[in-house]
Parts: sequence; C-alpha cells; structure tokens
Amino acid sequence: MGNRGFGVRLFEIESSGTLVPLLGVDEDYFCGAVPNVGDTYAMNHLNGVYDFYSVQRRIFVDSHDGAEGWCVIVRRVETASQLENVVTAWDEDTKFWNDIDDQEREQENKKTRQALEKLIGKKARSTASCEVPEAAKEGLETTRTKREIIRSQHQAP
Repeated sequence: MGNRGFGVRLFEIESSGTLVPLLGVDEDYFCGAVPNVGDTYAMNHLNGVYDFYSVQRRIFVDSHDGAEGWCVIVRRVETASQLENVVTAWDEDTKFWNDIDDQEREQENKKTRQALEKLIGKKARSTASCEVPEAAKEGLETTRTKREIIRSQHQAP
C-alpha cells in the first residue's frame, strides 16, 4: 500500500485467528486519535445498519518504505440495546444540527438577497425562478439562444 493515507488499518480477528481487513484510513478519520484497547467502533453501513467491534489490540507497524502505521485489531461484538441507543441518539443529534445549519444558511442567503436588492434597487430573482418562454421551448424563436432569452428577462424594462 505504501504511504497512501492508510495510517490506520482496522482488521477483524475471526474465531480462527484470521485477520480480515475492515478499514484503511488516515489518522484524521478518527479525529487525530487511534482507537485504543477497550474502545468500541460502530461501523455504519449504507443501509443505516451498524456493526459493532471491540478494539482488542493496536500495534504500530514500522516500515522503511513509508507504509508505517497503526494496525488495530477488532472483534465483532453482539449488538446490544445500549449500543443501538448510542448510534440512534448520534444519528438524531446529527440530523438536528444539520437542520439547524440548513436554517442558518437559508437565513444568511435571505439577508444576502435583501442586501443585494438594496444595492441594485430592484428585487433580486433566484436563478431557479428564470424560465425560458414557451415560444423558445417550441423552437419558434430561433434567432436568440436560451442564454439571450434569460439575459433579457433579467434586464430592467
């Protein structure tokens, strides 16, 4: 792998002792920390289902070819209600704060539009409200391009 941003590699240890790679990421993936023995890792799958792993061991592997990093050995643990409650609360909290961010962004956009309207002296239209006239859609107006039609809609009368 070399130095490809995989400074932390998680391997699941199976009952046979075989190591199965789960994840290869940069240290920043875990916010600058490497999972430690006793930590629980909740792996989120695309369908919103989590698998839980307990960190059994971590080993720093030195390498002269630039492939050094942390090997984190994990063991799958049975899903428990406490673990499910944690990820459910996390997901709900994330959704809440994302909604707040969206509302703040919309308020900021509204303030920007209002400031722009004050500067230019007319109501600013969003690009979503620009429509090409039906005549142009039907090909009756062939001398002007759609861009010219839109530009003419935005010019003062």
